Amino acid sequence: MAALSDYLESGLLSHLFRNTAFDRPENIAIALTSDVPIDSDTGATIPEIPSGVAQGDDFVTTNYARVELGAPADSGDANWNTVGVDDSTIYQVYSEEVDHSGYFYPLYLSESVAQAADTQAAPIEFSFSNTFPGVNFYAPFGSSVSGSQTTGGYTQYEGNGFIKNKLDLVFNTAFTDWGWVSGVAIVDSAMHGSGNLLMYAQLQNPRNVFIGDSIKFNSNSLEISLK
Repeated sequence: MAALSDYLESGLLSHLFRNTAFDRPENIAIALTSDVPIDSDTGATIPEIPSGVAQGDDFVTTNYARVELGAPADSGDANWNTVGVDDSTIYQVYSEEVDHSGYFYPLYLSESVAQAADTQAAPIEFSFSNTFPGVNFYAPFGSSVSGSQTTGGYTQYEGNGFIKNKLDLVFNTAFTDWGWVSGVAIVDSAMHGSGNLLMYAQLQNPRNVFIGDSIKFNSNSLEISLK
C-alpha cells in the first residue's frame, strides 16, 4: 500500500507547489471494501462493506464498522511505528554480499514458511556468511526487487519510505455474512459512508467473510509506502 486518492494527491501537490494549505486529517480510520476503490472515490463512494442489510421489513446490522485510530496529533505515536523502522518483522543485515546496508523483506529461517508465502515456485536460499555463519535465509521466489539490490529478489528498504501499524487493527465480529472482502481504505472519518478517501490498496489475501469471522491486521502487517 498505497495508492493515493485524487483528494490527497491534489491536496499535497497544491500544498507543495502552490500557496495552498492542506491540513492534516482530524481523524484516521481503516475501512474494508468488497472491491478495490479507485482514485476518484470518496468515503461515501468506496465499495465499503455495509453496516446493515435489509431482511424483509427489517434492517439487520452486519456489525461492520471502520477501525477508528483517532487524530494523528494525539494517537500517531501509539498507532504507527517510526517511518522506516521495523525491528520485529524484518532483518537488518550488514554483508559483503550487497552494495550497502539496508532492510531486506521478507526473509525466513524456514524453507517451508517461505514456500507457503509463494506457492508458484521454489523459494530462494541465501546466506550472509560473514554476519550469520551457518544460517540460511529463505525468500519467496516472487519477492520484488527495489533499489539497487538484485540478489535473491529481496525487497530492500533503506530506512525510510514506509510506515507500519504498531498495534493490531481488529474489526468487529461479523453478525452476518459480509461476503467478499478484497480491499482496504484509509479515510479521514470513522463514520460509515462519509469522509474523504486518503489511500487504498488491494488485500494480498482477499477472502469471504462469514458469520462469526473477525478480520484483523496484526501489528506490522499493514504497510504504507509512497512511490
